[in-house]
Amino acid sequence: MATDTLKKIDEAICDDFLGFSPATNATKPPHIANGLFRNCIGETCDSRDIHEWIISDGRKDAIPSETIITKYEQILQNGYQEKPSNIKELRYLLDDIFDQDNALYTSYEFSVMTISSHWMVRKRVNSESRIGDFLFGILAKKINGKRSPVIELLQEALEDDSDDITKLVKPIIAFPSEKEKRNVGDVEYPEDPDIKWDSVKQALRNGFDLLALNLKKTGEAKNSLTVLQRIVNFSIFSTFLYLTHCNYGVYGEENPPVLLDAGGDLESIKKASEQTYNLCKKSVEDYYANTICSWIKPTIAADTIAECNKWIEAMIFSSTDREDTIKAAIKSYFDSFCSEGDAPLNALSRALQIALYTFDYKHNSPSDFCRVLGVRSGLVGPKGNRAKKRFLINSFTLETITLSALTPDELCDGIELKELGEKLLSAYNVLIGVDAEKEYGILEQCNIAQSTPGDLRGDLSINAQCLANTYISLGLGKKYADGVTLIGWRL
Repeated sequence: MATDTLKKIDEAICDDFLGFSPATNATKPPHIANGLFRNCIGETCDSRDIHEWIISDGRKDAIPSETIITKYEQILQNGYQEKPSNIKELRYLLDDIFDQDNALYTSYEFSVMTISSHWMVRKRVNSESRIGDFLFGILAKKINGKRSPVIELLQEALEDDSDDITKLVKPIIAFPSEKEKRNVGDVEYPEDPDIKWDSVKQALRNGFDLLALNLKKTGEAKNSLTVLQRIVNFSIFSTFLYLTHCNYGVYGEENPPVLLDAGGDLESIKKASEQTYNLCKKSVEDYYANTICSWIKPTIAADTIAECNKWIEAMIFSSTDREDTIKAAIKSYFDSFCSEGDAPLNALSRALQIALYTFDYKHNSPSDFCRVLGVRSGLVGPKGNRAKKRFLINSFTLETITLSALTPDELCDGIELKELGEKLLSAYNVLIGVDAEKEYGILEQCNIAQSTPGDLRGDLSINAQCLANTYISLGLGKKYADGVTLIGWRL
C-alpha cells in the first residue's frame, strides 16, 4: 500500500472502485485474453520453450537456430542434422502467427503470445492491468442462480488443442514432459457479495450471455479459434464501454452516446462521432473526480474551503520535490474551481483528478486508455497517433456486437434494422442512425448536434443505410423490395 496520498487515491480507484488499472498503452488483446482465460480455466503453462522459438533469428537477443537444434534435437525429424535454414523458416512462421499484436518481447517475463489453447495461457503479467479479473467477475456472478455460459464455452474452446495452430507448437511446449509445464488448479470463483454491480455491468453480462448462446446457435462454437476470437473481441469492447460509461452506471450522471460511423464519408457523421468519442473520454475524467470525492469525503469534517485546505496541507508525498510541486498545483486548481462556484469538496476532487492525470499519468492517462482499447477492439479509428479518433467500427467488431444484442430466435428469424438500432441503443447507448429524429435528439441533449456542421439529421439516415449495406455484405442482412432491411444470420 502506498503512503503517498496521491498514489493512495490511484490505488483506491483501481482496486476498490473501478476494478482494473487503465493507465498504460502496453495492454494488448493477448494480455486481456491471458487474464480472462487463466481465471476461467484455473490453469497456466510454462511456455518458455515456445517463446524461444517464436523470438526468431534476426530479432535482438534471439537464440540462434543452431542452438535451437542442439536443445530440441529429440523432437526434430532429422535430429541434430536438421538444417538451420529450415528451423529459421519455421521460426519466422511462428513469429507471424503468435505475435500478431506485438506482445512478445525478448524477455519472457513480459511476453504473451496469441492464445489458441490452454497450452499458451501463462501466469499474470503486468500489462494485463487486471482486466481479465474484472471481466471474470462479470461472468462469474450468479444471475438467476447461473454463471455466464461464456465460462464453459471458453473452457471447452481452450481444452481443444486439435486445431492446426496449436499442433504447430504443442510438441515444443510439451517437451520433455507436459507434466513439468502445466500448473492445473481449480477455478476460483469470487463470492457474489464481493462483486460490485451496476447497470452497465448488467448490460455487458447480458451481452456476453447472448454472444455465447448465438455462437452455439450459429455453429461458430464448433470452431474453438472463432470462439476465442469473438469473446476476446467483445471483452475489449466491454472494457472500453465500462470505462467510458461507469460514471453513468455508478453515479447516474450523463450517459455518453456512441455514434458508429459506417464509413460513408459523411462529414457531419465524422464530426458528431468524434464528439461522442471525446465525450466518452470526458466521462472517464468525471468518473475519477466523482470517485475521488467518495474517497475523501469521510476524511473531511465539513464541505468548506477551510477544511479542504486543511486536508491539502495534511497530504503526504513520497519526496520533497513531489510535495512542493504537486501540493502547489492542487491548491491552485482548488482555488480556481472554488472561484468558479464549485462546492469545496467537488472543487478539491476535480483538483486531485487533474493532479493525478498530470503528475502520475504522464505517459498514458485513463482517458487516453480509451484510445488503446478502442483501436485494439476495432471500435475506434482511424489508426495513427495523429488521426482524429471517432467510432469507425470494423466489420468483425460490428458482427460481434450484433451477436451480443440479439436473442438466438431474433438472430435466426431476423429483425428489422430499426429494431436492431433500438436494441443497440438500449444495451450500449450505441447510435447507428436508424431513428434519425430520436438519435438527433440524444446528440442535441449532449450539445453535439448544435456544433455539428451540415445536415446531421439527413446524414444519420444515410449512415444507417451504409451500415445496412455492410450487414448485407457480411451475410447478416437482407434487403427486400419494399425497402425493409432484415438483420439476421444467413437469411
